[in-house]
Amino acid sequence: MKILADSLNKEKAILLQEIIKKSYLKNINDKIHISLKKNNIYIVNNNYKIPSIISIDHNKNLNKKNNSIFLKLFPKKNSSVLDCTAGLARDSYILKSMGFNVTMIEKNPLLILMIRNFIKKNLIANPILYYGDSYEFLCKTKKVYDYIYIDFMFNKTKTKSLSSKNDEFLKIICDNENNKNRLITESIKKCKSRVVVKEAKHSKSKFLKPNYNISTNLIKYNIYNGSYK
Repeated sequence: MKILADSLNKEKAILLQEIIKKSYLKNINDKIHISLKKNNIYIVNNNYKIPSIISIDHNKNLNKKNNSIFLKLFPKKNSSVLDCTAGLARDSYILKSMGFNVTMIEKNPLLILMIRNFIKKNLIANPILYYGDSYEFLCKTKKVYDYIYIDFMFNKTKTKSLSSKNDEFLKIICDNENNKNRLITESIKKCKSRVVVKEAKHSKSKFLKPNYNISTNLIKYNIYNGSYK
């Protein structure tokens, strides 16, 4: 993994390089480039014939279609949502724009840097973002949430869309060694209403049996009733 930085970001690049050396990111191949230019952070994924550029600019992607599925998943307005797998923070940003009180957790230092930069650029008020492991957070916290949302970055049918390339990038840089079902189990304990686990509609993942599902054409959301009283 290479870091390309202008003169304004030299110190940030040095710090990021040290973080990478001490994490699993050190094993990522040099076809992934991190570009730090002025107040922008983006990734160039050279694993494609035409390199893919990944950045966080969710203001362009808000639409009513996104809102409609989230209103089915999280029907209580202005409630609290814990996003255990923030990733590029797309879903969290949509939920926050809809008025939900969103808390994000992300264990990847590169993604944390990108999310923080997006928050700063867009002057997002009162963001709640934790850097660390979501299972450990849930085991230690005394907080409970109306909803808990988990997206394990499922495998999708390959397409030429930018969103699929974002998914491929996330799978490259993220550590997926965690036991997924133990995270679901702990989430149920700290949730008042429901835990929502996102996966591909025809996925063969061996998740715990949900109480029921909500599906779209391509995506299945496994719904687990929260047990916190």
